[in-house]
Amino acid sequence: MGNTSKTYTGPNGGKQKLSAKARKAKQERDRRSADNRKEEKATAQVFRRNIKNIDMLDGKDVHHSKDGSMRLVSVAKNRGHHVT
Repeated sequence: MGNTSKTYTGPNGGKQKLSAKARKAKQERDRRSADNRKEEKATAQVFRRNIKNIDMLDGKDVHHSKDGSMRLVSVAKNRGHHVT
């Protein structure tokens, strides 16, 4: 019979059906987004590491504001776009 275990590929065969131009634009957009996220994670890690009062970090995440500043907010408030 053969191998019956298959990876789920979704209704479109697991791929978005994009034109070559759209696929290239999406790849560039996704790469920029991933690079920005890596940079944000690194700066958040440095920010947390520099906080001397460790008790202050319990249940907190680093929030990046649009103006470039960072602050500690609760984990629940830092999910989605609750804080500005």
